[in-house]
Amino acid sequence: MSRMTPARHASTSRHRRAVARRESGAASLIVVMVLFFLMSLVAAYTSRNLIFEQRTSVNQYRATQAYEAAEAGLEWALTLLNSGRIGADCLETGAATTDTSFRQRYLAIDADTGIVTPRVGPTSGAALWPSCVSDGSGGWTCSCPSDAAPSLSAPSGGGVFPAFRVRFTSNELTRPGLIRIESNGCTKLDDACLNHPASAQNLEGRANVAAIVALTSALPTPPGAALSVTGTPSATANLSVYNTDVDLGGITVQAGGAFGVGSWTLRSLPGTPASASIVPNEGALGALHAVPDRAFASVFSMWPATYRNQQAAVVVDCPTDCRPNLATAVAMNPDRVIWATTADPTGTITLATAGAIGSVPGATVAGPAVIVFDRPVDVTASGISLFGFAYSRGGTWSGTNPLEIQGAAFIEGDLASTANATVVMNSAVLKSLRLRSGSFVRAPGGWDDFRGRAP
Repeated sequence: MSRMTPARHASTSRHRRAVARRESGAASLIVVMVLFFLMSLVAAYTSRNLIFEQRTSVNQYRATQAYEAAEAGLEWALTLLNSGRIGADCLETGAATTDTSFRQRYLAIDADTGIVTPRVGPTSGAALWPSCVSDGSGGWTCSCPSDAAPSLSAPSGGGVFPAFRVRFTSNELTRPGLIRIESNGCTKLDDACLNHPASAQNLEGRANVAAIVALTSALPTPPGAALSVTGTPSATANLSVYNTDVDLGGITVQAGGAFGVGSWTLRSLPGTPASASIVPNEGALGALHAVPDRAFASVFSMWPATYRNQQAAVVVDCPTDCRPNLATAVAMNPDRVIWATTADPTGTITLATAGAIGSVPGATVAGPAVIVFDRPVDVTASGISLFGFAYSRGGTWSGTNPLEIQGAAFIEGDLASTANATVVMNSAVLKSLRLRSGSFVRAPGGWDDFRGRAP
């Protein structure tokens, strides 16, 4: 049996250690490569997720912008329905009575039924779609066409400039005073993205929202008499009251207190004596005499503060002579409610110059109006005419000069002996006020959200 020499044994040991080191290095290399590969997979997956999240965030951001633009368009349209006359840029004109209001420009309200339908261009027959685009810094540029497509220019520069386009529809809405507002929002001013119906555009978010709005009438329940007084009318007042409308019953005066014909001039239906056209000591009015706010609510179905603060109300401060201010307010704000007041809580609203306040229904300049006087009224000039419904919260009317009211009048309190007026019950005026005047508000349950569509 041969034996290994010490030298040969040492050489063999070194060889074995070298082989082991090589095998160990190869194994380490394989492990490192596997770990590197796994890390690469993790990095690639993380990068993929990051890109996905970035794209999702961008899509969500654009979809949200489009949705907010569409919602802004809906609220903007609702606000303008309760505003005054506007120009082509959708801003209130303040002086040009040749301009129409947003309501007149885009809605047709049937004079007999109150059914609301969208208008089209009077000569082009085209659908009318008011539109706005953001300037990127919080401002908006708008176009309210009356017979053409909206005219807007896209803002220059980089960034996102959301826009909206509004239309009105009346499909399946058969009740008076209802109309649907639809608003398309898009992350840029693009006709295809904004028109009705809209179509998807690459890399642009879009959304559609809609709401049914209803007209809250300025005069939900027209009075039953040409002149109504919660208190006692003075028999010595020099008033002329006419109600010759068969459909309105021919009642000239109804009062909560005792009342006789006195020196009044009353005219009712043919063959009806003056004494038969009055209703004195009317129980409901008498009960309201001591509670003025309830008298107001019985006529307008709202408490006074709510009525004054409604969106379509215009508060007019009356100086020495309120007649010009009232005439301007009615002319510039067709179909809105006028609330006349003074800064002095003990003051009087004075009508001191001749002229008309409002006009007959259908007039392009003004039209009739509901006017609430929250102070006593003093007429100091002749030749003043008022078309609409005059409601006095200030009690007495006074003045030796004639005032003509075409429509009807309601007095909280007693009627002074110095009152001098002619009140003519006008059914056309009252119907126009009931069906056309007041505030548009969202109808409960009438909201649709088709949400945003992202690229």
